[in-house]
Amino acid sequence: MVLTKQKVYKKVYDTACSDLRKLNQEERFVAAGLTYIKTETGFVADMPYFDEIIRLTVPDFTFKSSKGVNITLVARIVLLHYILKASGVLLGGEKIPYEDIQGLRHYYPIFERRVLKPLQSAFGYNRQVFLDAGIALGGQKEEYGDGSFTLHALPRVPITFILWEGNEEFPPSVRTLFDPSITGYLPLEDIVVISKLAATRILKEARALSMDEVIE
Repeated sequence: MVLTKQKVYKKVYDTACSDLRKLNQEERFVAAGLTYIKTETGFVADMPYFDEIIRLTVPDFTFKSSKGVNITLVARIVLLHYILKASGVLLGGEKIPYEDIQGLRHYYPIFERRVLKPLQSAFGYNRQVFLDAGIALGGQKEEYGDGSFTLHALPRVPITFILWEGNEEFPPSVRTLFDPSITGYLPLEDIVVISKLAATRILKEARALSMDEVIE
């Protein structure tokens, strides 16, 4: 099953690489809000991705993280899709919930299961750890709910995470907000993926912070 899924991802990745080779890459980088330089053989573009910078070399499609970590095939696909689809529309400052994004309402149960539920389980009664993890990832603190922050998953893809802590009367709740322009930067299915990648980073960072406290 895993092998089959990897084959599907590899095919999607190869298609994305092929599609970008056929386009005016300079125009794509500008539309995506990336800095880049032209080389003798192609381009080198730097892409802010959460709290790291991914350096993409085209046309050989090498990906290097400023943190020296592995960049998964799924992440590479999302990065390429972002460049391919980028509309160039600037962020407007408005924030809308996931289910209000056109075409995504029927995806909500999947989104809730993959993104919201894990965060609710981990942080439902501990907003400080939630906030600490978000800020450690370069997040900007917000004033929504009992605790909230915005992560810039990609240059023009901010995601706001909001936590309402649970109590004797109400269970905990996590919500997300997006700029309406996100559909001009990512395919609909990738919005779930990038949100899941964000949630995974928040959870991982929280664990790392907890370990640091134990060591200290």
